[in-house]
Amino acid sequence: MDNSIHIPLDLPEVRVLETTKTEQGDWLIRVESTQPGTKCRQCGRQITHFHGFDKALRLRHLPLFEVPVFIELRPKRYRCDFCEGKPTTTQRLSWYQQRSPNTKAYEQWLLRMLINSTVSDVARTLNISDDIVTGVLNRWVTRQVNWDKFEHLGIVGIDEIALKRGHRDYVTLITTPLEPTGVEVLAVLGDRKKETVADFLASIPLRLKVTIKRVCTDMYQGFVGAVQAQLPWAKLVVDRFHVAKAYRGCADTVRKQEVKRLKQELSKAEYEQLKGAMWPFRKSPDRLKDEEQALLDRLFTYSPKLKQAYQLREELTQIFEGAYTKSGAKCAIRAWCKRVRKSGIEAFDGFLGTVETWLDKITNYFLEGLTSGFVEGFNNRVKVLKRRCYGIFDVAQIFQRLTLDINGYEQFAFT
Repeated sequence: MDNSIHIPLDLPEVRVLETTKTEQGDWLIRVESTQPGTKCRQCGRQITHFHGFDKALRLRHLPLFEVPVFIELRPKRYRCDFCEGKPTTTQRLSWYQQRSPNTKAYEQWLLRMLINSTVSDVARTLNISDDIVTGVLNRWVTRQVNWDKFEHLGIVGIDEIALKRGHRDYVTLITTPLEPTGVEVLAVLGDRKKETVADFLASIPLRLKVTIKRVCTDMYQGFVGAVQAQLPWAKLVVDRFHVAKAYRGCADTVRKQEVKRLKQELSKAEYEQLKGAMWPFRKSPDRLKDEEQALLDRLFTYSPKLKQAYQLREELTQIFEGAYTKSGAKCAIRAWCKRVRKSGIEAFDGFLGTVETWLDKITNYFLEGLTSGFVEGFNNRVKVLKRRCYGIFDVAQIFQRLTLDINGYEQFAFT
């Protein structure tokens, strides 16, 4: 009974001569080219005068039932009768790259394995060296943006992320949202200096540069200055969620102060009834459970100041949730600032100064409701990449790996 099967090799322009097993137990498939002739390396003409064979190439191919497979080919050489000296040219076939030890199919399969994984893990799985995996990555995935793939930018996001703990070694991420969903990384810059960001913005081809209408960023003057220098026509949108983090932090400061005071002034039994109020306090009112609302009510009974801070926080949130025009939002936020000053809650003083400085750019949010949400989501990808790769600090490698994680399945899909 025959228990063998026939599997097509799916390599164009070759025929199989022999299939054997090596001493290591790998499959070795010897093939020869069926393509007649090649183009002369000097004059570029098609030549068909066969001259002989080059030395054998042994290329790693897709495994078969988890057994490694190698393709062995002796490339044909052809002589050019048109050029002086009649030079010879070695034929190249489409399914492998010059100087690569693998077939293209194998390298694309390897890259699919590398998506959301690590170089070391893939190398161990395939029993190859890290250098081979890195070499495949470098051959197929660019280390900087290819502007030719873009016809329009429209919106650009700028944000920073620390590569090391303790907010050290900042890099700058520049991204653009894609329609209908998705994000494309444009750059990972080595620091967050104004000059570095400005140099990158200056390098954007003019045809794309003029299409940038909005830039979403945080309240870091270096980013703002770079945008104003290189994209003076673009509207700067200070991210709503960075603003929210600032004023919510003010309310949380009041909570810490008041809880500390109540711990000293209340009896142990009374204070015990207020424990666990932190998370309910941080929630919006419409998300509170009945028991959480009851806990906050007890807390606010002892601290009217904290209740006032909570209400002020939610009032500003409602302004950002409202359907305001830019001018209407400015009026509403200024009125809110007056109520804060009247309350006498000093914890908000720093934020009031921030509003005074950044109000115009903060209220650009109300033009189209743009935020840096797509940037923040991308930051999480970088954080996951850092943890997965046990610390990766080369910005070109970060760009490369992010590009692979985002586009790898589409770009290297099996066909």
